[in-house]
Parts: sequence; C-alpha cells; structure tokens
Amino acid sequence: MLETISQTFGTIFALLKDFFAMFKPLLEFFKSTNIPQQIKEVDYKGLFTNGWFMIPYLAMICWHIYKKDINFIIVILLFSATWAFFGTPYMREILSHDQLQLGDVFPLLLGAVVVLGIIVYIFVFKSE
Repeated sequence: MLETISQTFGTIFALLKDFFAMFKPLLEFFKSTNIPQQIKEVDYKGLFTNGWFMIPYLAMICWHIYKKDINFIIVILLFSATWAFFGTPYMREILSHDQLQLGDVFPLLLGAVVVLGIIVYIFVFKSE
C-alpha cells in the first residue's frame, strides 16, 4: 500500500515537473526583457505629469463616463489605486534584508481579497 502511494506521488511530481518545465523558456524570456526592473524604476510623478500618458488615460475615463460604464471605471480606479499603493514606503518595508515580513503581508492580502471581491461582485453578481 505504501509503495503504491509512493509511486503515485512520484508520478504526480514527475508530471508537475514536466508541466512547469514548459514555462522555463517563457520565464527566461521574461527575465531577459528586464520588465521587473523597469517596473521598479517607474517615475510616478513624471508619468502623471506627462501629457502623452494623461490625455489618453483621461480620455478613456471620460469615454466610459459618457457610455455610463460604471463597472469599467471602478476597475480602472481600483487598478490605479493598487498600482499607486505598490509604490508606497509600506511596500518597500515588507521586504527587509531580502526576507518577507509575514506580519506586514496580512494587511496586503486582506486588501487584495477586498479588491478581488469587488471585481467579482461587479462582473458576476451585479452584471446587467
């Protein structure tokens, strides 16, 4: 019995290893593009004072106000608020000395659950 369970888990782990090995080239490509580094170095003040960003952003919001698409506006505002929050000093303090501070992660997880709950409510339960 124990031998059968061991073989089953061995098979499952081998399948999982093969499954995640498929994503290795994609992960290597993602690392080679330096996207995470570019996201860390975003100049928020410069971005929100740049007309090439703000005019299309405000035009998109105005268009959805004109269409009375409140669901989309709420999602845009939630996304923008979440993005702005990730640039705060609180987020920098979560990782101190290259270790994750679990006591500081719980409020972040609670916020993520609230944001996802709002989005699910808007698109699933409040859909017209």
